[in-house]
Amino acid sequence: MPSTGWESTDILALFNVLAGRPAADAVTDTSKYLRLTRAQNRIISLMTAVAPNSLYPHVAYGSLPTLTTTDNQVYTFGTDTNGYAKFPMGKGGIYQNLNDIPDFPLMPGRDYMVEGTQIRAPNNGTLPGTLYWYGIAQPDNITAISQPALMPEASRELIAVEAVRQFAVEYARNEKLASAMEQEWTGTRDRPGLWPTYCLVWKTQFRDGGALNCYTGLDIALTGNSYQPGI
Repeated sequence: MPSTGWESTDILALFNVLAGRPAADAVTDTSKYLRLTRAQNRIISLMTAVAPNSLYPHVAYGSLPTLTTTDNQVYTFGTDTNGYAKFPMGKGGIYQNLNDIPDFPLMPGRDYMVEGTQIRAPNNGTLPGTLYWYGIAQPDNITAISQPALMPEASRELIAVEAVRQFAVEYARNEKLASAMEQEWTGTRDRPGLWPTYCLVWKTQFRDGGALNCYTGLDIALTGNSYQPGI
């Protein structure tokens, strides 16, 4: 498949450009992909707090994931590609029937108890039938063949910027580079940053708020002077 400019190999190349690293590098591609994965996970966590609808699964209702159970009492959300139990993030819903989506979810605290990576029927009871869940799961690791999850594709620049920032602060490697990446993220008084810009893109899915909903009052007061995403 031809490159679109925002595939995993392109994000790796952007990491090298921003960090000033050669393609043939003592820091291996595997290590860089791990940094890109960690950066994406941080961004997904922030997005879950400010624009969760933009992360909901892009699948037809008929292919929504089901919960797994052996006793109809405790249900789990499955495991990711690393074998870890999935932990749904943000707002979602659990449904007994696909036709119930979105109006008739089961009610947490009444129909089931939330236990992080699993749910449990209350009062030592059971839940009938297949249960479907509609929510946000941590994306797969970024590799040469496993693509980033952020949409729209151009927002994946955030992954490279955050990964390079973290790379720069490791062992106080390059404070100037870290500061430059912070400015790319937050912006300056003369130029908007990537994070508030894409917050505006993602938040268009909502009736209330806008780009500044990603910030507290303190963030707004300090925009361009500090790196405080999501506080």
